[in-house]
Amino acid sequence: MKVLYYITSHGYGHALRSAAICNRLSPETDIVFRTAVPRKFFDEEVKRPFFCEPAEFDCGCIQTDGVTVDEEKTLSRYRELAAHNSRMLDKEACWCARNRVSVIVSDIVPFAFEVASRAGVPSVAATNFTWCSIYEEYAWAVPEFSRELDGMRRQYSMASLLLAMFPANPMPYFANRKDVDAVGRVGTNVRERLLKEAGAGPNRKLGLIYAGNFGMDSVRWRALAEFQDWEFFGLYPLKDAPANYHCISKNSFRYQDCIASADVMIGKLGYGTCAECFINGLPIIYLPREGFAEYPVLHAAVTGWGHGYFLPRDDFYDLRWGGALDAAARRGRPAPMKSDGAEICAREIEAAAKKGS
Repeated sequence: MKVLYYITSHGYGHALRSAAICNRLSPETDIVFRTAVPRKFFDEEVKRPFFCEPAEFDCGCIQTDGVTVDEEKTLSRYRELAAHNSRMLDKEACWCARNRVSVIVSDIVPFAFEVASRAGVPSVAATNFTWCSIYEEYAWAVPEFSRELDGMRRQYSMASLLLAMFPANPMPYFANRKDVDAVGRVGTNVRERLLKEAGAGPNRKLGLIYAGNFGMDSVRWRALAEFQDWEFFGLYPLKDAPANYHCISKNSFRYQDCIASADVMIGKLGYGTCAECFINGLPIIYLPREGFAEYPVLHAAVTGWGHGYFLPRDDFYDLRWGGALDAAARRGRPAPMKSDGAEICAREIEAAAKKGS
């Protein structure tokens, strides 16, 4: 069987959960990624053989920082890509036939489902939201974008199956929906190694900061020094960060192990962060994410979970974190949420592939 996996080029969160699913596919299943995400990412995250065919079919959201979207640029760029996709449809479908593709999976490229329909193979959407959900809130800036929105809904409606990852948006245009558990990675506690990396004693508290690959340079990071009982870690350098912030390398620490080891996560509330905090039992301090239809659903799920600590944007950016840090440390980590999401998705994808072989 051959799985052709289209992955959006917006950040790495979609690729991360796609990798978690692909790691659960059986060894005899061939995987081809079609995406603009660099191959290096898959080399780090996918623990089995795969092929990667670089291509860009959507743009996600064009952001000015980790939580702010340039709506007009986003819609303009998507329109360009949609026109290009239309011209490439027959070529993509022929590629599928030539390479004996059994099933197409998409997170969450709408064009992928039209390719599957033209090629005559089953298709599976594996996601918690769609770009249609996001762009509907932006269309006021470009009223004529309604044609592209109609096209996206039509393409999504072509999917054979939606695997709706908890917590998921409504997405009513999918005819066949299966709700599944959260999808993410389970980590191992490496707290002692992290403390050693920081040169800190065993009683220090650990905060894992995720600023995102877009960065948040206007945050007053130097004020981290005020939290004298804490050591902070993250993948990205932070502007003016003090000595109690430590930039770690994925070559030394798996990120899911950091999640399994910290006392709290601090950052934006994206799906990957939310799901992996659930799965590993890590409280999260987060700021609002305006103009992003995924956010209200994630916010509601974290609120219901009871271990999310919301900070208004100004409080977050000014490092007025003391109350939230104290509350998270005092209450401690919750029990990890049981989740078979990646396994369920893998089995459903293989079942669809058998029908298409």
